[in-house]
Amino acid sequence: MGKGYRSSHPSKRLPTARLMPRVGQLLSLSSDATIAHHNTSSHGHSNKRHDARCKEIVQSLSREQQEYVVYENVSFQDYIYIADQLESVGYAKAWKRLTFLPGSQILMVVSPSAAHESVLSILMEDLCAVLVNLPVPRKILACRTLANNYLNGDSIYAIPDLCIQMESSTSVWPRPLWIMESAFAQPDADVMRKLHAYVSDEPNLLVVGKITLNQATPYRSPGSKGSIAKELRSSELLTKEEWGDRLGDLDAISQVVVDGHTWFSLSSVEIHLWVRQPGDTRIVLDRQEGDGYALGTLYPTFHLDGINKAFRHGLGLVKETIIRELEKISDVEQATIRSMEDWSPPSQLLDPTWLSRALKNAAQITAYNRYYDWRSKLKKKPYSRAKRHTRASQTASRDVSTCKFCGLSNNSIAGSSR
Repeated sequence: MGKGYRSSHPSKRLPTARLMPRVGQLLSLSSDATIAHHNTSSHGHSNKRHDARCKEIVQSLSREQQEYVVYENVSFQDYIYIADQLESVGYAKAWKRLTFLPGSQILMVVSPSAAHESVLSILMEDLCAVLVNLPVPRKILACRTLANNYLNGDSIYAIPDLCIQMESSTSVWPRPLWIMESAFAQPDADVMRKLHAYVSDEPNLLVVGKITLNQATPYRSPGSKGSIAKELRSSELLTKEEWGDRLGDLDAISQVVVDGHTWFSLSSVEIHLWVRQPGDTRIVLDRQEGDGYALGTLYPTFHLDGINKAFRHGLGLVKETIIRELEKISDVEQATIRSMEDWSPPSQLLDPTWLSRALKNAAQITAYNRYYDWRSKLKKKPYSRAKRHTRASQTASRDVSTCKFCGLSNNSIAGSSR
């Protein structure tokens, strides 16, 4: 990648129109966890040159399996152009999730891996199961748990990894109540920038959270010249079955090593939750203790008591919000309001058994897919067996499907059914 962009302050609109690129600085963080800075500002370049550079960015994003990339000095028009082009070209090859911060002109691009989706898929399913059973007729009011809810405001244009929104018969616009992000191979500072932007644009949010999967060591591909690379490329592409035969411990998630190379490592998995407190005008993300914040660990050990209480507290705030909304609707029966008042959220939302299983599966799938992607990029004659062209399906990959709880078609997280 070569060039970034200079700033401009655009008017706001959804990403549907073509734009012209600019020049400036580019910061890219690839799946190999290497950072490259390219300061290529040049105000004398023609629009044709700018357009070529922007197309190069789109081609790179649609072609390569980069887990996380960040571009600096990206204008709103650039964001629209890149989003439009990926929609028509890149999504068929590699699913991307874009986050644009207009104030700082930063574009973050995530290609969610199985590890990224692992815990998220369980939370999505658990929250959906709770909310779909609320004692309120859905024609009056519903709370939906979504993975495709596009938010745009002064601070951020993004699709949160998880968003609970309330839809009422008396309101044209759904109201976001709860937002969570999942982070794997992403700097925590970038994740927190997203969360702060969400809170800035949606001050009435009740809960904000993040799932962090921290690598023991940043992933490095074997490259193409080292001794390990030469040894690996001299053999045929391993099938998933052959890959599994070479694993010492199928349950190991701290490290996945095959043929002497580490394809996946994990040091810790955490869930952080911030819950709006009485008297606060918005969620305070600077809290690291007290009633407004909770931390739960899923690896290397499970400590879920505090985070389960925070989930229960957050669902209690959702309950109070629903009751207040029902009281505004003139034709709602009092029996419906009383039923909602009598409803209580579950005392324990998170199940360690399913979370552990999801993490183990995701570790192996992410490792194999990294191996497959690296091996496929090598300049080598086609593999002799057609079956060796199969990349592992992510157990938590996103697809347009129907939620088995709410029956609504949305871009949900598939493959996590228990």
